[in-house]
Amino acid sequence: MTGWILCFLLPPALYAQHADITVRSGFLSDSIKIGESAGYYLAAHYPSDQTILFPDSTHLFTPFEYRRKTYFPTQTTEGISADSAVYYLTTFEIDRVQYLHLPVYVLQGRDCTVVQSAIDSLLITQLVAHVPDSVSVEQLPLRMNTAWQYVAYDLNFWMIVIIVVVVIILAVAVWLLFGKKIRKYFQVRRLRKKHATFLETYDPLVAQLRQTFTPPATEYALSIWKRYMEQLEARPYTKLTTPETLRLVKAPTLAEELRRIDQAIYGHNTTVADSLENLRNFANAQFERKLKEVQHAK
Repeated sequence: MTGWILCFLLPPALYAQHADITVRSGFLSDSIKIGESAGYYLAAHYPSDQTILFPDSTHLFTPFEYRRKTYFPTQTTEGISADSAVYYLTTFEIDRVQYLHLPVYVLQGRDCTVVQSAIDSLLITQLVAHVPDSVSVEQLPLRMNTAWQYVAYDLNFWMIVIIVVVVIILAVAVWLLFGKKIRKYFQVRRLRKKHATFLETYDPLVAQLRQTFTPPATEYALSIWKRYMEQLEARPYTKLTTPETLRLVKAPTLAEELRRIDQAIYGHNTTVADSLENLRNFANAQFERKLKEVQHAK
């Protein structure tokens, strides 16, 4: 278990050694540079009926500074429990050799007994052998470094909140004032784009059929026309037969063209290009009607 603040709530701690409690500790490396992180392990073996506390981040690790800790789950074998943790510490002191030992706290009812680990030492690797009391600027061991260095940006949270609120207010105001015009603009743009795509696909097929007639190509051109008309007028052209389409669309000229196209598909009548062009003209007229309807909508 970790934590030692609990011991402050109990009577004054007693420093003692327990024959049935073994505490081991030490640095994982022999030396480090100033500012680097060093690992320090702390392990305790004790009877499983005892309660053991390890130091936490609030403990004074002088002359070291606490960075983080890795704690390993308790392992119990034949009534003996084992706890262990690795503390990662750093130091900015310039003493050549620095020492550390950590306590383990044993809870016994309303008492808290401290068992100290053995002292271990760590060698500090000095990059500057001698530091004079004062050095002139000319004699300073300076080295030019033009490499880019990252500087943390101080984020102004409230400024961002204000900007976001202002942007939202402006967006709502613009939508209230010009929302209908914006919607109309995108509707018109979408209509023009779909019509242009239809013509780009349909016209080459008609030109090909004028030169070489085939029933599959004729049927494919008719399906393209039906899909476009279905999107334009929101009517189920693709799901209707020719008689059903004629009952839905009251256009005598369209009826004659559709009959000729059916005859071409099923009766091999090769004079179909003019009828397909008339279907395109009908689609153009319906497109212009729909476009005016959207542009003059209130």
